[in-house]
Amino acid sequence: MELVQRQFMDHQLSRLRVQLLLAKRSVCHAGWRRHRFIPAYHKLYYICEGEGWLQVGRKQFRPKPGELVFIPGGLEQSYSVTNGPPYTKYWCHFRSNVHFEQLFHLYGLPFTIDAGHSSELYGRFQELVEQRVSGSPAAPLRIQSALLSIIAYYLERAIRSPDADAACVSPEMLATLDFIDAHLADELTIGELSRRAHFHPNYFIRMFKRHLGMTPMRYIHERRLELAQELLGATDLSVREVAYRSGFRDVSHFSAAFKKKSGVSPSEYRNACLPDHG
Repeated sequence: MELVQRQFMDHQLSRLRVQLLLAKRSVCHAGWRRHRFIPAYHKLYYICEGEGWLQVGRKQFRPKPGELVFIPGGLEQSYSVTNGPPYTKYWCHFRSNVHFEQLFHLYGLPFTIDAGHSSELYGRFQELVEQRVSGSPAAPLRIQSALLSIIAYYLERAIRSPDADAACVSPEMLATLDFIDAHLADELTIGELSRRAHFHPNYFIRMFKRHLGMTPMRYIHERRLELAQELLGATDLSVREVAYRSGFRDVSHFSAAFKKKSGVSPSEYRNACLPDHG
């Protein structure tokens, strides 16, 4: 991996925060199937036994026992049982302040890696399952530790995987992403961003979409909503102030956009992050 790409990933992961939504060990039933939906949360599966199929975008695959699956939120996906024995798997859903879909695009990361029968992964997933319902005052810390360890386990192996195909991203493009993150509260335009990247606006938009999988303005919109999630979960700022600091000038527009992405209003999201809600 090029130094500038490594530095960008280090910057992204250094600010990573995660919120566990669900964690279980399950045997998939015969009706385990869903087609063409786009969840806002990320998924991790650790396949123990059985078979089935998954599809992300146009890519379909059949994870085998011992494979760890990571599917970022924001991607169209499908899944189903097959005619064989259904999956037994550990799994979890979580949210994060880092847009993993973008890292997958930038670094060509595979959705599955071969982890084998890893006692480390078994232990981490089991800790997620147990701590989620333990009621222990230390449970939030143990959940963070276990979930971050699973993500680190995946990334260490995915980046070295022969299936990884990192895009050749220019330093100018990566510097533009850093600039966006540092100025989300400001008015950002294609003209300004393309000038900073030293690209013609039309070329800049094409390059951005190629490497990030979305247009610059959609990226900015998504990052602003992610920042809003961080602020709602970690500060006592009013919803109006969160909207302003995230780059939204209209609180009604912010609330509608936030609910569309998260499924709940900003106030409901904040309440769900309070300690009494686990």
